[in-house]
Amino acid sequence: MDPSGGPVVSRDRPIAVVSTTISRTVDQFYREITGTLQREGYRVHVITSAGPEIPALRARADHVHIVPMARAVSLVADLRALLGWIRVLRQVRPDVVFAGTPKAGLLGMVASKLTRVPRRAYFLQGLRLEGVEGRHRAILSAMERLTSWCSHVVIAVSPSLATRYRVLGLDAGRPLVVPHHGSSHGVNTEHFTPIPRAEHVLFDAGLQSSVPVLAFIGRLTRDKGPDALIAAARRIRELGDEVQLLILGAQDEADSAGYLERLRGSGLPLAVYDHLEDVRPFLSVTDILVLPTWREGMPNVVLEAAAMGVPAITTDATGAVDSVEDGRTGLIVPVDDAPALAAAIDRLLREPELRREMGAAARARVVADFQPRDVAAAVVAAALGVPNPSPAARPMVGGASE
Repeated sequence: MDPSGGPVVSRDRPIAVVSTTISRTVDQFYREITGTLQREGYRVHVITSAGPEIPALRARADHVHIVPMARAVSLVADLRALLGWIRVLRQVRPDVVFAGTPKAGLLGMVASKLTRVPRRAYFLQGLRLEGVEGRHRAILSAMERLTSWCSHVVIAVSPSLATRYRVLGLDAGRPLVVPHHGSSHGVNTEHFTPIPRAEHVLFDAGLQSSVPVLAFIGRLTRDKGPDALIAAARRIRELGDEVQLLILGAQDEADSAGYLERLRGSGLPLAVYDHLEDVRPFLSVTDILVLPTWREGMPNVVLEAAAMGVPAITTDATGAVDSVEDGRTGLIVPVDDAPALAAAIDRLLREPELRREMGAAARARVVADFQPRDVAAAVVAAALGVPNPSPAARPMVGGASE
């Protein structure tokens, strides 16, 4: 028996631990990474919180360990989770720990440093601290620095995120890499591909098939920029543009109800859907994706829309700025600039041929640069500290390992 009380794990193959705070993230977004590690000869153990995705994870991973992790900062809960992590790592004795999302990243890197795991990789997918100020921001900054210091490498999902992380001094001197062209998991361009317009979506929503559609996809909360969208919608109406709005995604934040009420008062025809199983029929009737966000890692929704030939208007916020090639696959406007957003929407509404050209270029870019296997191979190479197989890999940005 292992000193921790668990069975001694077979060492016939090297072991990798993969972790995110909630099970949905590792199930939906880390599948290709997990599969790549297994193809590289690793037994993959997943550490995550309990959730409905656990049976699916157990079917794919070699083992799943449940360690409850709270997304909010809680000293008692976080200490309990850290002890749970340490117990699992002492039992499993992994060769590498790969952890993403803020809480799992922090706990995973601290626990793996304390237990002397040979290789520790922090997967940086965004910066929560960009949306807060004061004491809360200071706490989140300290957590990021500790996470980085305990790692051997910080793997960022976009160039602008890596740059911002370094400028804020959060990397703790560790190597900082953006594998391939960025992204956490790429886009399946066979699944997300142009399809015939699902006219029934518009009919069911009470919208007109002859009027262009703007889609906003994401959590309806302040950080996603709904204030700019609402102001831009009013301006578009003043300009006389005919357009309809689709709001797709979770509306369960504290400020969601207020934003929904304001959107309904914008004067534009509106349909709202929550927690869609399949977004593709809605993207098939979308003319322009609008994401006026304040912060991102690398917005998957922009890449998925691009794969279906839908151009996007987004902002120059961290992460978002990397998802669009301005003037080629969509348009980029300043953060929280409603007049600029309205002008960009107006331009694409009045130039349907430009929309089609941008949509085609957007799909070509995603097909070339964001295939899941290519992204996962580059991420795993960075995590393991081996040469990156991708010819488009971005080099490490400074730093020193232990």
